[in-house]
Amino acid sequence: MTPQETFPALPQGHKRFTVEQLLREVGVHIGLRASSLMALLHMIGHTKPDDWTSPNREPIYFAPQDVTAAALGKTPRALYDTERQLERLGLIERRVKGNGHRSPYGGCGIVFSRLIALVPDLLNLVDQLRQERSERRTLRNRRSSFRRIVLRYIRDAGETPHPRIEAAAAALDTWPDARSLATMEINALATHVEAAKSLCEALDAFDDGRRDSSAMSEVFGDSHLQENNQSLRPVSCNAGMDQRSAGKPAHDHPFGSGPNGPKGEECNGAEGEVVRKAQFVSRLTAKRLYDIAGEDMRAIMRDSRGSDVAFREVHVIDAAIRILPYLGINHDAWEKAIEAMGESGAALAVLIVDANRDHPVKPVRNPGGTLRAMTKRHRDGRLNLVGSLIGLSRRKDC
Repeated sequence: MTPQETFPALPQGHKRFTVEQLLREVGVHIGLRASSLMALLHMIGHTKPDDWTSPNREPIYFAPQDVTAAALGKTPRALYDTERQLERLGLIERRVKGNGHRSPYGGCGIVFSRLIALVPDLLNLVDQLRQERSERRTLRNRRSSFRRIVLRYIRDAGETPHPRIEAAAAALDTWPDARSLATMEINALATHVEAAKSLCEALDAFDDGRRDSSAMSEVFGDSHLQENNQSLRPVSCNAGMDQRSAGKPAHDHPFGSGPNGPKGEECNGAEGEVVRKAQFVSRLTAKRLYDIAGEDMRAIMRDSRGSDVAFREVHVIDAAIRILPYLGINHDAWEKAIEAMGESGAALAVLIVDANRDHPVKPVRNPGGTLRAMTKRHRDGRLNLVGSLIGLSRRKDC
């Protein structure tokens, strides 16, 4: 070795333990058996940490093979086979003396310079694996929601369902179970999830044809939209709710011009607030939710809608699930929100969280924590989703 000779060194900011963590995470994906990984980590752990970050030194494991074999509970022959496998994988270089011995003199032993040179590729592989895990989790969440939507249509159909509902039930029976989704090839899983969404869209379109109203209050259910879980009861005042607007698309009846009574007087006080909330809910279509959503969620809703002619409930729920990773909201927080508020209520909460990231006074800085707080308030009967949606509507002037 000459003084000018240099060796691979770990990228800045990475240490020996970084390599150990990388190998634990990607070992199975690069062909490392469990016993080989254990042997490799044992040898790495007996090198000098500074040798991994210095371009002037190589990290080398010098212990004799019989000593290493005894420490690992292997026979020398089994350890030899393991070392050969590690060498074939390009993770080590076996550098020994003529008699096969290892020694610090002459740098003879298990050399890890090749492994150091592979670290950038291993880091990229980790990123890909994490991205795939996140994508798989999102796909599985979406499939779970679509399944619950189909089951809801089947349940609501009663004892004499329409042939379309019967066909949907038959299709549901062919879907792979939840455990199978964990091992399904990612592209096949994505294809299955898109087919499940298409079924939900078809059921929603079929339901549109049987209903006179397209109001989101009917699709989502009032229980998700009430303040303190109380119904928005009708009240008597000079300004009755404009019943003609109930169930009509939101863009036909923009929010903001309050209902007028026979004398042109508007409702005031608590009763007036109940009427205004009831009117807002009656006009709460999926298109209206799209209009008040944040830019990121709007983009995902457009992508979810695809070639469909209308925004639907399924597109709102789908967008809420797909935006979770970008908001840093984990699976547990989402599942707890569904458990408390149902699928649609949880989707509305996520829409509100996302849209309020750019709130002019109190922007949401921690979406995951905010969703958990909203879930708790809902359980305590203190969550006011309608008020939040009205606030968004006013802010966006729509």
